[in-house]
Amino acid sequence: MMATGQRMAVVLPLDGSVTSAGAFGAARALTRLLGGVLHVVHVTDQPMPDHRLARHLQITPMEEDFVFHQVRGEVAGAILDLAKSVSAWMIVLSGQGQTNDPERLAGQTALNLMQRSTFPVTVIRAAMRELPGPEWRPTKMLVPLEGPPLADCVIKKVFDLAQEMKMDLDILHIAVAKKKPPMEVGAFTSPPYLDHPQYDWQAWSEEFLYRFYTYLHPDAQLRLFHRRGKPDTVILRFAMENDEDLIALSWRGLLYEKLAETVRGVLARAEVPVLLIRT
Repeated sequence: MMATGQRMAVVLPLDGSVTSAGAFGAARALTRLLGGVLHVVHVTDQPMPDHRLARHLQITPMEEDFVFHQVRGEVAGAILDLAKSVSAWMIVLSGQGQTNDPERLAGQTALNLMQRSTFPVTVIRAAMRELPGPEWRPTKMLVPLEGPPLADCVIKKVFDLAQEMKMDLDILHIAVAKKKPPMEVGAFTSPPYLDHPQYDWQAWSEEFLYRFYTYLHPDAQLRLFHRRGKPDTVILRFAMENDEDLIALSWRGLLYEKLAETVRGVLARAEVPVLLIRT
């Protein structure tokens, strides 16, 4: 283990299960891209030496900088306290752990962390056809929008992450049939003639992109797309058809509210990691 200094911290909670360890490859890859330090945290009342801990957590030693943490207490709270103490840039976790249940959206600890974390959380669905390994090199991030404006802090976090990981951004605006126009100040609804580009689509897209270019790193590419339909279905189909590496979703941290229907749908079926950013 090496000194962490002021480098970005990525936190990976592991409980010793094979499913939990499935997020290890993605965490290593993201840590390397960020030039950071991986903090592997295990909540236990029976600490053990690091060399035994790696075996217990079902991970192999690695060359990159990393730190083991063994902490006590209520599991989600102890992990979040550790993340706060190291000023985590993000938390990476598997959607399932020791109580792996394919019928559930995620394990209880994962659900608690998703809903309570103020840090960005990257969720690796345990049932993915192919889990990201240490060699994973994400180059494109999909950012879906359904109309209401993103908070400035969320936009900045998305673009900061894209900049640090040298990723291009695909902004996907989704028009939902029969959905009332958003009431939030600054909301940017779809133009009425999307099927006829000769009307106002070009002006609309230029204004839309203008808002985002404020945050865009000069080396990154930004593309705008528009689709109609049920948001989670549209997002997953678009991600597959366009070879997206990561899906970034903003949400309020309330997984079982009606407003979180899109988040639940994406988490349940995503074949790429899902980055949750709290508004």
